[in-house]
Amino acid sequence: MNLLGGMLLLLFTLAWALLPLIPALREYFRPTDVEPLSMVGRDNADIGRFARNFREYLTTQLEGAPASSQAADDWVTLPDGTPLLRPPRVANELTRSALPAGASDRLVVLDQSTVLEQGEAFRLEVWARDDFFGSPGATYRALLGEENIELGEGSVSLRWTHSGKTLVTGPRAFLYGRTSAGQSIQLGRNVRFERLGAPLISAGPAGARAKPPLVAEPKMFLTPPDARRLGDHLRIEGDFTLGAGVRYQGNLVVAGALVIEPGARLAGSVKAEGDLRIGAGAVIEGSAVSRADIRVGQDCWIQGPVISEELVHVGPGATIGTPDAPTTVSAREVFLSNGAVVSGQIVTVEGGLTAD
Repeated sequence: MNLLGGMLLLLFTLAWALLPLIPALREYFRPTDVEPLSMVGRDNADIGRFARNFREYLTTQLEGAPASSQAADDWVTLPDGTPLLRPPRVANELTRSALPAGASDRLVVLDQSTVLEQGEAFRLEVWARDDFFGSPGATYRALLGEENIELGEGSVSLRWTHSGKTLVTGPRAFLYGRTSAGQSIQLGRNVRFERLGAPLISAGPAGARAKPPLVAEPKMFLTPPDARRLGDHLRIEGDFTLGAGVRYQGNLVVAGALVIEPGARLAGSVKAEGDLRIGAGAVIEGSAVSRADIRVGQDCWIQGPVISEELVHVGPGATIGTPDAPTTVSAREVFLSNGAVVSGQIVTVEGGLTAD
């Protein structure tokens, strides 16, 4: 009797301890949520923060420093002890030949349009107050451009790069840390990146695209027998395929893998527990979220965030977000095919890559 009583007391104690965990366990084994994964934090949402802080710092320091150095061996020092180079203006564009020896070891301020020529390596930050054209193979600790920036083939940005207007990279560039622009970022082929932010981000030359018009007579959506309505979304157990040309009004949560066939249109958001495949020309007017891979087909158009715990592959000509309504692409890895366009931010854990 003592043993039985002890076992009953133990079982009662375990049940009492697990009672608060029942909702979490139920959601884990049979998830019902449709909201995108929360990826908005101070660190992710403000990609240009480092550039702004650097501008404020340097503006304050320059108030107490000479306007320019007058000779190649003249080291100008900011009030905080940082070595500075600010070359005087020349008749035409400033070129590498006009930069004094040792420029790579100083914080550099360029007041006029500058064209670099051969694989420079800047160990401190560069502030370009006019258009800046980098040379192939150049390396930058950090680069702030108030106007346009063009990085040559094989360039490397180690910490961050910000352009006040447009940023264009050559092929095989490496953009570590944060890369942002006030207007647009155009990535060359086989460019590796970590975090991007701009009203328009494209792999190769591409512009913003409007939402495709509605089809006059879309196909009817047939509710699967195992589907059930939960709050503001329809939950479907197991794998599901939204047929080609079908239009569905509302939010979908799929417990397995989801295939959205070419030309289908979803007037809402979608979340899948498995892989999410979006066929060519499909339209999603909300968000697309998956715990596995997301593959966005050619010429797709997605209004809201695209968030995956694994891979996001954006096909050629696909559009995510608009300059008027920027959004977020977030995943462990992101791959952009040539012609893909994202408005807003791209945040990766292990890096992203454009098509070769």
